[in-house]
Parts: sequence; C-alpha cells; structure tokens
Amino acid sequence: MHDEALTRWQRGWSASRGWTDFQRIDDVTVVRIGEPERRVEYVATEQHAIAAAHLALTDCNPPGTSWLTIAAGAAGRVAADLRPLEIVRTEWLMTVRLADQVSYPVPPPYSLELSATPSVIEAQVCGYGEIAATGRMAVLHTGAVADMIQTDPAHRCRGLARAVMTALAHAARCRSATTAYLAASPEGRHLYQSLGWTTLTPLLVARTSTP
Repeated sequence: MHDEALTRWQRGWSASRGWTDFQRIDDVTVVRIGEPERRVEYVATEQHAIAAAHLALTDCNPPGTSWLTIAAGAAGRVAADLRPLEIVRTEWLMTVRLADQVSYPVPPPYSLELSATPSVIEAQVCGYGEIAATGRMAVLHTGAVADMIQTDPAHRCRGLARAVMTALAHAARCRSATTAYLAASPEGRHLYQSLGWTTLTPLLVARTSTP
C-alpha cells in the first residue's frame, strides 16, 4: 500500500546520507552503507519482510551490522516474521504537501543559514556563539526527504526545529518539490504532527543479533 512512499523515502534518505550503492533484490531494496556498525540496510514493505530477513540472516556481514527497515502496518505480525532478528525500535513514515506545512520563524536572537549541493539542502541555526539546531532535506525531482533534524539539548523548546523545517520546506519548494517524507522517532513524531505532517505507516527497525 505504501510502496511508492517507502521507495521515495529510501531514495531521499540515501541521498541525504551519501549512500549511492543500492539495488532491488526480491522486492527488497538493499542499501550498501559500509559503515563499521551498519554494513547494509534492507528496506521493504510488510509483504516482503520475510525475504528481507532471509537476506540479512544469510549475508556475510558480522553479527549486528545488517539492518532492516520494514513498513509494518501490523508491527506485531512483522516482528514475528523477523525472528531471530533483534527489534531495535519503531519509527513512523510520515508525509506532507510542502505547501501545507505550517511555517514558523527563526526566534531571536538566533540566525539561520542554508547551504546546498545539487541534491541536498542543509540548514543550521546558530545562537549564543554555538550551533543550536541543524537539519537537511534531500530533493529528488518533485519529492523531498527531511533527515537528521536535531536540536542541541541546551536550546530545545524554543521552536528551532520548527524553524529548520520551515526553511527546508521553503527551499525544497523553490526546487519544485511538492511532497515530502521522513522517518520520525517517537519524540520527533509529535513535532512533525504539529507542522501538519501525517503518518502513513509504522517502520519497524531491526538488525541481526549481536554476539
């Protein structure tokens, strides 16, 4: 049901992180990350969770370094399908029409700067002599993916993440993007809901078991 949204999110997420090596195997997207703690990520819908689990359990990566992200409408059933993999957390795949995202200004005395590559826009909020909040948005054609929206603990509850999202959405729209996606943590989900984002499906994050 959410195949297209999941694919758009994965493409943008990969672009944001600089992960260019990915392919489809048995309806599972295999993202070769190559980091010591995360060698590979298998991304799939619920219907292909078992295929993704099989790929993770039979690859040659060290234990604990093969990860999965599964769009899981029925998280309990999918968790059972993924055994003996370790369930790490649940996130949520969310979306918004960029024109509908609620806007928030940068609160004084903070200032915001944008920088960009051909496919990724980065935002940085500074204040009191330090970096207070950051975020990025990958733009691929008419789709965009928000990623790594972070606020320093000393600067939270001041609307900085909302200001970052506002700036990123505006910049993405200037590049002709119309719809955005993201994977929200339990804490971040409330923030994005307040900006007008809607939840499409839970994302079950798992990995091969560590020794």
